[in-house]
Amino acid sequence: MARIPDKIRSINGSKETLKLAVRITDLWFVGTPNKSEQAEMVFVDSEGDQIHVICKSDHLKSWKADLKENCTYVMHNFKVVKNDGQFRVCEHEYKLFFIGVTVVREADLHELPFKEFRFVEFPNVVAGNFVSGLLVDIIGVVDQVVFRHVSSKNTRVVFRMKDLSGEILSCILWENYCIQFLSYLNERGDDGPMVIILTHVRIKDAQGNYPALVSNSFKASKLFINDPILEIHEFKERLLDLGVEVTPVLLPGDQASSQVSGGSQLSSKDLFLSKAEVKTIFEINGIFEDVVCVTVGTISKIVMDNHSWCYPACVQCHRKTNIQTGPFTCRCGKDNDQPVLRYRVEVMVTQNNESNKFLLWDRECAELIGETADDVNRVKIEDGDLDLNASPQALDKLLGHVLAFKVRIQSKFKNAVVLRYSNDLDLINVVLKMLPDSEQSLSVTADHDPVAGFPLTPKKRVSSDEVDDELGSSPSPTIV
Repeated sequence: MARIPDKIRSINGSKETLKLAVRITDLWFVGTPNKSEQAEMVFVDSEGDQIHVICKSDHLKSWKADLKENCTYVMHNFKVVKNDGQFRVCEHEYKLFFIGVTVVREADLHELPFKEFRFVEFPNVVAGNFVSGLLVDIIGVVDQVVFRHVSSKNTRVVFRMKDLSGEILSCILWENYCIQFLSYLNERGDDGPMVIILTHVRIKDAQGNYPALVSNSFKASKLFINDPILEIHEFKERLLDLGVEVTPVLLPGDQASSQVSGGSQLSSKDLFLSKAEVKTIFEINGIFEDVVCVTVGTISKIVMDNHSWCYPACVQCHRKTNIQTGPFTCRCGKDNDQPVLRYRVEVMVTQNNESNKFLLWDRECAELIGETADDVNRVKIEDGDLDLNASPQALDKLLGHVLAFKVRIQSKFKNAVVLRYSNDLDLINVVLKMLPDSEQSLSVTADHDPVAGFPLTPKKRVSSDEVDDELGSSPSPTIV
C-alpha cells in the first residue's frame, strides 16, 4: 500500500523522513547565479496549509531545472528547522531545507490549490494589529505618488494606497520593483484606477509621528499592477460600487495625470483603444503571448467547461468562498448571512467564421443579461433546477450581442479576459475600419450585423472540448 503523504500542518520537527504532496505557489532566487544562488519557495498541500522551503546553492544545481512555480510534486526528506528568522514568509512554526537525499518527483496533482493571496487589512496595519516580522500580501488603489528617486546607488518610490474602507497606507518600492512601478506610470494611458497587489510585504512599525508603512521584500515579493486577475478585477468593481475617492497620481515627470478614480481627458474612443492593438479574431487565435487587443465580434455560444457559470463570494470583498449556502465569516472579516453569487461565463466570440473564447466576469454579464446572478439562480430554483452548476436559461440573453471588445490575451491560461466592452455603434465602426480587412466590413446600423458573416442567430451551448476542436488550439471589464 502506498504511503500516505504527510500534512504540512503536522510538521513539528520530530521527523525529517517526510513525504509531501505539494504545489510550489511561489518561487524566487536569491544570490549570484552559478555561485551563491539559492532557491526559496512556498509549498501548499491539499489542506491549503503553507510552509517556507529553501534549497541552498550546494543542492540547487541538482534541482533548479525541475523546480517550477505552480507545478505539483511528490517530495521526500527535508531538514526541518524553526521558522524564527527576522522575517517569516509563512506562519508555520517550521521551515524546510533541501538536503543531499531530498527526492523530487513532478506529479499530476491537479486537485492541489493554487496560490491564495492573504491580504492584510489596512486599518489593522495602521492600528498595529499585525504579527511583527510576518510577510503579508496587500491590495489597494494608488492614491498619490509622493516621492521618487532614481540613481545608480539607490532607487525607490513612495506612494499612498487606499483600500476599500478608505484607509490610507504608505508603501515604498525599492530597486527593480520601483522601476516596474515607474515604467508602468510612464507607459499607461488613463485606464482608470491603478490597483496593485504586492506579495510578501514587510510591515514597518509606526515610530513617533511616522505611521506604519509597507515595502517590498528583497526578492520574494511580486508586484501586479492592473493585471487581469480575479482579485484586482473584484477590487475595481467594489471601488466603483463604494465610490471611494482617489486623488491624482503624479507621473515621474512631476506632472499630475488625470484622476485615478476615472476622470479622463481622453475621449471614450481613445480610452477604449489606448495601449491596445486592433486585431481580427483570426489574428488573436495566432497570438501566444500576453497582449491587450481590441476587436469586434458576436457572442455566438456559451462555453461549458470545468467552471460553473457563477461562484459564491463574500458580499463585501467579493472573494470566492467554498460555502454555497448558510452563514460564514470571510477572511476580510465580514460576517455573511449567505454568500452572494457572481457571474463567470466563457463565451465564443465569432467574426467572419473565426471564433475565440472570451471570459466575461460579473459586471458585464449582469449588464448584458439585465439580472444579477442571484436573481437568475432564484428563478432557476423555482423552475426545479436546484444544482448550482445547472446553467440557467438567462445565459442565452448573452447570445447575439455584437460588441467591441478590449481583451487581454492570457497565454498561460489559453483564454482572453474581457477588460472592457462597448455596444456603441460609432465605436464599433471605428474598430471595424481599423481591422486589416476593413474594406470587406459593412458599417453598423441599429438593425445590421456589423461584420460580414457574423452569426446573429444564437447557437447551442457547447463544451470546452468541442470549442478546442473547432479552434484547433487551445481575476475588470468596464462598459464604455
